[in-house]
Amino acid sequence: MPAYFDDQDLAHFGDLEQHAPELWAKFMQYYSAAFEPGLLSKREKVLIGFAVAQASQCPYCIDSYTQQALEQGLTLPHLGEAMHAAASLRAGITLAHGLVAHNAGRKISM
Repeated sequence: MPAYFDDQDLAHFGDLEQHAPELWAKFMQYYSAAFEPGLLSKREKVLIGFAVAQASQCPYCIDSYTQQALEQGLTLPHLGEAMHAAASLRAGITLAHGLVAHNAGRKISM
């Protein structure tokens, strides 16, 4: 059985333009602008992208942002720290959502 995510797919991301060219153009304009240097450098934004890709578990984004991060001079130890920051935040979010269960349990036991 072939893999669900194909390593070759990332190179064809732009092919999605054909399905809605006007919306694709707007997305690309926004996406490109969001990664332009501003208060944050391109390098910082790429590192944020990498951490979000890890937390979102998108293999295409992980591949792309790993490559971009390395091109920006970041190292695997940098990416390791970013992964742990993203993972700890995701764990905290999971625990914080436990408050919903906690509150529901309190209502039932009242």
